[in-house]
This record gives sequence, structure tokens and C-alpha cells, in this order.
Amino acid sequence: MGKSLIQQQIVTKDSKGFFLSSEGADTIVISPNVDESFVKKYLNPISTYHMPSELKKSGDKEIDAYPPLFTMIQPESGEFVIGKSNFAPAESSKQKNRLFVHNYIIPANRKEEWILQPSQIFHIDQFYGLEDMENLKGELEEIDHIPYKNENIYAKKQELFHVLQLDEKKYKELLCACITAVAEKKRVYISFQAPPNMQHKYAMWLLELLFLYMPYETRKLFGATTFHNEPEIIENIHVMFVEQGSIRLRNRAVENQFTFDLSQHKSSGLTFKEEEHDYLHFAYEALQTATELDEFFIYCERALQGLDQQKKLTIQTYDDLFLLFYMEKLDYYFYEKDKVGTLQMLLAFLQKNHREKVELVNIFTHLLQREERMKDASIVQDYLRFVLEIQKAVEHVNVVDFIVKSLAYYEGEAICQSLWRILEKYPDIYQQVLSYMSDIFSYAEMMEDYLKDKFSFQHSLADVLINIKSLLNVNSSFEHNAIFLKLTKNRLVYEVKKSSHPISVVFEVITYFERSIPFQTYKRMALPDVKAQLLGQLQLEKVNLVDVKNFGEIFLLDKEEHSFEIKGWEKEKFEVLELLYTYFYLPIEQTQHVFRMASTPIEAKASDLAQEIIKDNGLFKPYERFLLLFPGGMEGVEFRQVFSNIAIYGSEDEMLDYIEWSLKKYGTSPRFSHALKDYLITDRNSIWKKKDMKKELTSIRSQSLKKLLKEVREQTANPGVRFFRKYGVLLIVLVILGVVGYFYVN
Repeated sequence: MGKSLIQQQIVTKDSKGFFLSSEGADTIVISPNVDESFVKKYLNPISTYHMPSELKKSGDKEIDAYPPLFTMIQPESGEFVIGKSNFAPAESSKQKNRLFVHNYIIPANRKEEWILQPSQIFHIDQFYGLEDMENLKGELEEIDHIPYKNENIYAKKQELFHVLQLDEKKYKELLCACITAVAEKKRVYISFQAPPNMQHKYAMWLLELLFLYMPYETRKLFGATTFHNEPEIIENIHVMFVEQGSIRLRNRAVENQFTFDLSQHKSSGLTFKEEEHDYLHFAYEALQTATELDEFFIYCERALQGLDQQKKLTIQTYDDLFLLFYMEKLDYYFYEKDKVGTLQMLLAFLQKNHREKVELVNIFTHLLQREERMKDASIVQDYLRFVLEIQKAVEHVNVVDFIVKSLAYYEGEAICQSLWRILEKYPDIYQQVLSYMSDIFSYAEMMEDYLKDKFSFQHSLADVLINIKSLLNVNSSFEHNAIFLKLTKNRLVYEVKKSSHPISVVFEVITYFERSIPFQTYKRMALPDVKAQLLGQLQLEKVNLVDVKNFGEIFLLDKEEHSFEIKGWEKEKFEVLELLYTYFYLPIEQTQHVFRMASTPIEAKASDLAQEIIKDNGLFKPYERFLLLFPGGMEGVEFRQVFSNIAIYGSEDEMLDYIEWSLKKYGTSPRFSHALKDYLITDRNSIWKKKDMKKELTSIRSQSLKKLLKEVREQTANPGVRFFRKYGVLLIVLVILGVVGYFYVN
């Protein structure tokens, strides 16, 4: 279709019957840019006429007795169709009934002109009629505008309300039903008592008075028709005036729809509570004073930018916007009735396109200035949440002063901590509030109360660490804040004190600090007391291998953090654990050096603890390290003690492995051979006494071992075997000589 010109369509029909449907068109004249598919889908269904039953019965031949039928629809393609049907009955049996339909098709890009000025819809001055049929040409021109009259619809209100028996409540119900029908894709069926030739007039008056107070978004979709014999479903029609007495609730067309039989004062389908809809009261007051609501509707259009279509159509939206509109006029009556609800409304509209909604942002700013602080404890938490949500959406509004004053108002009360917890969920504002309060001395006590709560005993160590991190990240000035340092340090020291395994607590703290807290000054100030507490509590006899590793990572990996003096018994524990860490986790060359440098008491204590750890964990390898724990070390190994230790605390496989290793290292040493031989012969756990292990031992390729095992075998054999091995040959010779001598004598 033409992009900006108005298209037209004229349909004429002749029929011998009284009911003229959309079928059987005799003549169709259209503008050049009307699509055939558009005609078929949207125009044909509305190119019809329904004859009032009263006239059908009377057979009246007067054309003026038959009311015209007005129809307006707005298809989903965006056009605005305004049409009018006229009917002329046949004057004799030889003639046919005639129908004439004229439709204007307004392009989508221009329909707002009609939406904003209802007179251009309801007072069109130029519809072709039956009298124009003979002058029709083959094609209708495209036009730029449609002539219309300027009429005062408000002057007709009193007559309309009297004839249709309308009152305030009924008008509000009708307006609510129309708005809801568009939002929910329902239909409104209306019937009233009036002569046939007056029905069109009153229907048009009522339609216009309803349309005037529909929001623009509703108007952009609204469709209506002025007369049908009974309710029926027609696409894009929301309001249908039907014949008196035709509304029957069992009719499927009216199921779950809105119906109004005005003459019988009956209605159905609408759950209506007048007091819940402030907009309807506002609209009716405007109707009473003959005032249009264009200023309000323009305000609504700005507020609704960016929101979804359903939000723009629901009547509740306009109830809310009416209250905000009043507030913009500095009338806070409705705000005082529901302060939280007002902020909730503001949030709903400011979440999208807030930069185009300056009026709403200003309302929010004025409310905070007006309140200064929220003194109503019953709503303060919800109020604060909405303040923070709105600020999050709008960003540039300063809410810090309001929040700080509200927090100060509830200082010392339990609710104050609840407000802090709400604030913590909004990092940007939370940071601003903390920075603001940290810079003002008068808020120091309140800040201390807040920090005490963050590090109170109700929180676990994991929570405390997270709180330290988050507070430092949010407000870096805490790194040098004496109160923050004192509270956090005391809390961490307490965790160490109460723990039955303090080294694991300190390790958790150190690990978290290294991974998550980059504030070096704070760490240098906080951690020494924690480490000192650990050394004071540590019990060496309970230390395990993991503890040794953790100790090294706590104290030895970062020398810079030794910013506290270690002395006395704590110093001895430190040196023993340092030696243990070196022994288990540093290269053997460094271990040997450290052991040589250590004092005798420290070395002895560390060696005893190391042996206990080795026993518990089976950590005999590497044997170079293991031998350091015995007198003489690697150079002068006490082999007997080593064999005895492994025999008691090690496995048979470990003993076999050690023998094989030590043969390569000390195989030529007489002391080693003697100690090994002694172990194999005398030790009750000797692997020589185990058949499988004995086989494994003899399979080792070592000449010195084979010689040694031969001696072991001899010394461990029973006496008879040993005697036979020693004198066996001699005995055999003597036996042979004896036998020979016996036979020789005889």
C-alpha cells in the first residue's frame, strides 16, 4: 500500500434476502495500492450489515429507518481501518436490498493522527453512501486526509447517560472492560434500549466517550462495531453493540467475555472493585468537567518507553501512573498512603529507558529529599531495597546521604544490622556509604558497631575471612584503619586460641590472605599476632607431617613476615619445626647442612619427632635422609640401630629394599656386613625367617651378600645339620673303612 496516503475501498451488494453477509459482493472499487490479500483477510469480514429484528419484522421501506453500521479495526499489520455500511431495503418484490460499504485504510505510519484526535474517527464528514453508487468509477483515488467535523461530544453526555441509563459506576465498568479487553484479547458486548434509527447515534456517542479516556496504547489496538444482531467473534473487534435481548450467557461467543445489558442493569465477566482503580476515578472526574487527558497520556507514553506491550496495556499500569502524575504536581497524598508501593511503581517504570523519563527520576529525587531519612521502622527495610534498586537502574541519583542518615537513625538497634545486610548486596552504593562514613568522625562509633557485627562470633572463620576481603575491596581505607585492624586481628587470634588444631587454622588464614587479599600493609600488621599465638599454643608431640608442611608455608616461605620476636620456649618450638620442615621438604644436601648446623638438643628433639612421623607414614625413603636421624649420620651410620628400627616400624618389603640400597652404598664395610648378618640371624622379625623374602634376598646380585648369606645359612641351620656339614666327609670315610674291615676279618 502507499506509505503515507489513505487508501479506500467501496463494496456494493444486492440481495433478495434481509441479511447481507460478506459474501457475494457485486461491486468492489478500491484505491490502486490496496492489496488483494488485505481485502480478503481484513476488509471482507467487516463489509456486512445486520438488520435490526424490529425492522425485519415490520418490513419498513424507509431508508432512514435503517441505522448505518460503523466499524473500526486495527489489524496486526498496523493499518487503521474506519468503515461505514448503509442499507436500503427493496421498495418492491421486483427489487433487491442494497448494501453500500465504504472503508478508509489509514497507513500505519500515519494512524497516530487519528489516535490522538478522536474527532477524526467519530465525526468523519465524508463517507460515500447509497446515493453515490451511480457516480462510482473504476478506481478510487488515494487521499491525504479525511474531512471531519469538530463536535462537542461532552454536550451530548447528559442525554446519552439518560437514554442508556448510565451512571458513574456503570461508565467506569465499561471503560475498565474496554481497556481490559484490549489487554487480554477479549470482547465487550453491549446492548441498550433505543429505537433502531437512534441506536447508531448513541453507540457512536458512547464509543467516543470511552475512546477519549482510553490510554494511547489501548487506542492503538482498539476495534469496535456499532450493531450486530447477536454477539459473535470477529477478529480485531473488542467492542460490539448487539441487539437488545441477544446476550445469552450460554452463547459460546460470550463465554469468558464482558457483557453489559444496560437496560436490564445486568453485566457479567468483569470483577470490578471501583476503589482499586484510581485511574477510572480520575477519568470520570475529567469526563464530568469535559476535560481531555492528553497531558496525562503523553506523560504515560514517556514513562512506558522500553517496557513490554502487556505492561503498557494493563489498567493497573495507569492506576500507578496516575498516582505518579499527581506526585509530579507535588501532591503527596497517595504517596503518604503507601510509600513502599510508590517506590515499587517508580522502579517498574525506571528499569528501562530511564534517561527519557526525567519526570520520574525527579519524583524519586524529591521523595528522598522530602524524607531525608526513613523513620518508619515497619517499612524501612523494604523502602531501602527499592531505593537501592532504583539507584541501580538510574545510577546518577545520589542516595548516599539518605542511606547514611537512615542508618544513623537506627544506630544501636537490631534493625540497623538488617539495613547493613541489605546495603551489602549493592556493592557500588555500599562502597560509597563506607567511604563517606569513614571520612566523618561522628560516624566512627556506628562504623565500629557495624564492623563488630561483621566479625562477631556468630560468623564462622570462613565468613570472617570473606568479610575481611570484601570490606577491604569495597573500602581500601580500611587497610590503615585502626578499628578495622584491631577487630579483625582479635577475631583471628580468637580462632587460633579456641582451636584444638591451631596450625590448621593459621594455615587457612595465611592461604586465604595470600590468595585473596592483596593489601600488604594490612597483612604485615595483622598476621604477626596470629602467628605468635600459634607458636604459643603449638604442642610438638601432636605435630604430624601435614602440620610440618603447613608450618613451613606459614613461617618459612616469606621471610619478610617475621616482624615479631620469637624467644623462649616458642623459639625452641620454632627451631625444631624449622628443622623438621627442612628434613622432609628440602633437598637432601640442604638437609645435611642444616642438621650439622643445629644445636644438639634441637637436633635430638627434631630427630625423635621425625622418627615418629616416619613410623606413622612409612617415609623411610630416601634412605640418605632417613640415616640422618641416627647417631653418626651418613658418615658413621649406626647400622644396628637402622636395621632394628626398620624391623620394628617398617614392612618386610621396605627392609628388603633398604638392604639392597645399603649393599650398594656400604657393601664393603665390615661394620655393615656384621650388622646385617646379626640382624638376619638374631632379629625375631628377620626376613631370613620368611620363605618368600628369603628367596627374594638370595636373588640379589651381590658377591659379598652371597658370602654373607652362606654364613647366615650355616649359623641358622639345626645342630645335626651343622655337625654333618662339618664332619660329614670324615664320617663317610670312617663308615666305609669300618665296613671293609668287617668283611676282611671275616
